[in-house]
Amino acid sequence: MKRAYPDHVLVIGGDARQIEVAHTLSALYKKVNIFGHPSEKLPDSVDSVTDLSKALVDPKVVVLPISGMNDAGMVRGYQADQLIDFGSHFPGLKENTLIVTGQFTEKWLKRSEEMGIRVIQYAEDDRIAIPNSIPTAEGAVQIGMEELPITINGSTVIVCGFGRVGMATALAFKSLGARVIITVRRQALLDRAIELGLEAVFQKDLPEVLNSADIIVNTVPALVLTEPELAKASPEALIIDLASPPGGTDFEAAKRLKLKAILAPGLPGKVAPKTAAKILASVIPQLITDFWNGGGGK
Repeated sequence: MKRAYPDHVLVIGGDARQIEVAHTLSALYKKVNIFGHPSEKLPDSVDSVTDLSKALVDPKVVVLPISGMNDAGMVRGYQADQLIDFGSHFPGLKENTLIVTGQFTEKWLKRSEEMGIRVIQYAEDDRIAIPNSIPTAEGAVQIGMEELPITINGSTVIVCGFGRVGMATALAFKSLGARVIITVRRQALLDRAIELGLEAVFQKDLPEVLNSADIIVNTVPALVLTEPELAKASPEALIIDLASPPGGTDFEAAKRLKLKAILAPGLPGKVAPKTAAKILASVIPQLITDFWNGGGGK
């Protein structure tokens, strides 16, 4: 069953990628507003709004960044240290509003359901996640090059996790001549890694290989690099955590052990903003269209 098609979309927060998303949406909808971005950065087809309460009165669709909203109701703004308190405006949303976001916490999903608000989460959509894994991997390599006094070629890199990002990251380091060791939880993934010319161990055996690593990259969105594991790492090792905040590394333990550990989420928007923007702008409008044509949301 088709729904009444919306004519007003509000884009909130995020980095320059959201401007490209808003620009693409402006060709499809009568009115597209954006909040939390410098007006001088916007195309003529997108109008900036400064009062979020007033801006939320009308739109049927609200687009949040790929980082979503945390439990405290905060959404990342245009600058890395800027936060937008979208949660405080949540009670004012109308029933049947559609929120399109990278990810929502269980708290806000439950609240949305109670209020009759529909939510589409797109961070794990393959059309976005797979292309995004490439600039993420390139960003990890860039960090390794900048932070270490050695070449990637000839170094040993451990990559925790072998999902989309883990695979892309492992292959990027391998292509530069690194010895790459993958940690996995399932035999099928171990076999797949070996088939691709990588070394692989089960996650439980990570402590046995940590001491050999020059670079340790985590892609697992759960705590896997705990203090006992970190204590096995070389004092010269660099840890790059690509998982969503708070990451999968015990950063306090790393600090106590005097290990250099970097939490590096959102690399696509930092290392390849134009490419990352095109990825989002090509998919988000289609998600909204599919929903209003009866595809539904989560």
